[in-house]
Amino acid sequence: MFAVLLYMFVCAGMGFNMVTLTSYVIVQQHFEKFRALAAAIAACGISVGSLSSGPLLTAMLNAFQWRGTLLLMAAMVLNCCVFGALYRPPPTKSPHGGRRHQTSSSSDGVRDKNSGDLTLRDTLGQVARDLTNLSLFSNVPFTLVCIGTLTMNLGIMVFIYHTPSRAMFLGIERRLAYLLPSVAGLALLFGRIIGGIVGNLSCTNRLLQYGISIVIGGFLLILLGSLESFTNLAVFGAASGFVAGMLIRLLTVNYIE
Repeated sequence: MFAVLLYMFVCAGMGFNMVTLTSYVIVQQHFEKFRALAAAIAACGISVGSLSSGPLLTAMLNAFQWRGTLLLMAAMVLNCCVFGALYRPPPTKSPHGGRRHQTSSSSDGVRDKNSGDLTLRDTLGQVARDLTNLSLFSNVPFTLVCIGTLTMNLGIMVFIYHTPSRAMFLGIERRLAYLLPSVAGLALLFGRIIGGIVGNLSCTNRLLQYGISIVIGGFLLILLGSLESFTNLAVFGAASGFVAGMLIRLLTVNYIE
């Protein structure tokens, strides 16, 4: 059992986070004026997945049992490779005022030595240096944002993954119990869109927006243990999902402003 949990943590947890963070970073590299809104729209896929995962997984389990469901889920996740292959670095301005691709050759036909002459050993060495470089954590706002995001996600994940079982333990109908994460996912979707619009305004302080959202989310999580009816849990899921949407993925936009 421990080996299975360790495997899931390494392969699923780290793998999904690599896909997710890479997607958000490369999307935001293509935007300047509407960067916050682009980040929010890019994050909406997770909200749609949270909204549809309950009914979809229930239908798949009923039709294909758990083995078939895992195979179908693996096939869906493998599509990340297809979409990831479509990513391209953003164009950069050339010295002559035009725009060119980051890895393109210069005008005299000499390829950029930083992109064309790197060996596999050099690339792996650079990756290792980047992974072991912790100087970014010397930035206090960045470090606080990382800690706040970690604790906020721990609380939200408790609600999303454990509330259906807890709701059935409290006597709530099974169908309604598995509807609760979908309610949170729908609110998360709206929260991300609205959060992106608000964060994109020139008068918005994104760090203040993050701070207010995470404080409200923390107070909401304090109340979770005392909620026992479907209505209360649904309202909590909507409120916490909306607040999480207001802060998640805006952090990668301008967290050290």
